[in-house]
Amino acid sequence: MKVLTIIYSAILHGFLGYIWIIFISKLLDLFQLAGKSVWAGVLIGVGTLLFLDMTSRVFESFGKDKKHPARVAGYISFGVIVLGWLMIFKAK
Repeated sequence: MKVLTIIYSAILHGFLGYIWIIFISKLLDLFQLAGKSVWAGVLIGVGTLLFLDMTSRVFESFGKDKKHPARVAGYISFGVIVLGWLMIFKAK
């Protein structure tokens, strides 16, 4: 059961990472056209905090333990998706 929870966490956090990338790229496109970089930064910060809140609410069953294997796998999955996007698409 623990392995399935870890796999579920990795898939869910990877999906949240993908949605976060779409959110950030759409905000950057929108505010680049308007030239309002301060508001873009504020909305990106607020959006990132909301995504962090979503992940903590999804995995409330793990308690407050930040080192639970499923949480660690999820955080790594989220990071790999975001860093992969930064390395591949933003390096062009």
